[in-house]
Amino acid sequence: MDSELSVGSAFSGTDLRRLDDAIHEARRASTASVSSLLEPAVAEGAATSLTEQNCVFDHCAVLLFPLTLAAGLRHLEQRGLAPLRTVPSTVVRRRLSERHGLDPARCDVHLTRLRLELPDGRRHPAVEVFLFPRDSSTFDRSIAASEVAHGFEDHTAFVVGRPSRPLLAQLVTAWRSEAGLLWEGGGHNPHEGGPEGSTVLYFVREHGQPSRRRRFELHCAGDLRSFIDQAPVDTEAVRHAYRAWRHPGRDLPA
Repeated sequence: MDSELSVGSAFSGTDLRRLDDAIHEARRASTASVSSLLEPAVAEGAATSLTEQNCVFDHCAVLLFPLTLAAGLRHLEQRGLAPLRTVPSTVVRRRLSERHGLDPARCDVHLTRLRLELPDGRRHPAVEVFLFPRDSSTFDRSIAASEVAHGFEDHTAFVVGRPSRPLLAQLVTAWRSEAGLLWEGGGHNPHEGGPEGSTVLYFVREHGQPSRRRRFELHCAGDLRSFIDQAPVDTEAVRHAYRAWRHPGRDLPA
């Protein structure tokens, strides 16, 4: 099958197409208005103004399954995509472990960024690639098949220029009330950013809201776990959105 690796390949044909799609989408998004990326475009209001004033497009993301980590990185380098130094992806490791019942300590997920030449001439690490190598002890073909089919880790991300707890509270409220997005919490990655790492806020498209973009992230410099810990998550609505995502067209209980 195309989802399997051919002899001598670092990635499956399916993964290569998904990588190309992420690169194309990142280049396109880099020239779009920030608020339009929330799709469908929201009416003029707090979601639009807050996003335009405080956020800039940062990257699109994809989860891939190379034969080995070294082979995957070598493929990216040979294509001229200039992958940055890899770091452990604590957040995606946790999410994968929860979805598939894995031991987080043995879930071997790495994160790199690809520096692209964008339409405006900039070189920017505009594609985030999570790498879950097939030689990892917890890898299973069924995991790859499920993740490829649903794209749970695919997302569009923005950077908040000057994050603060009041501003994040405003953004979360506006995105929930006007942009059809559900707040699903966040996480802290001590391996990215400055001395205090970085904090990421997660949003998923509300069930029934048509869009090809289902997940969004807000990236903030520093450790803002105090905000995450005190902001109530839309737990049941998020769970329902993911169940509907897994089973499109099925009448699911609330």
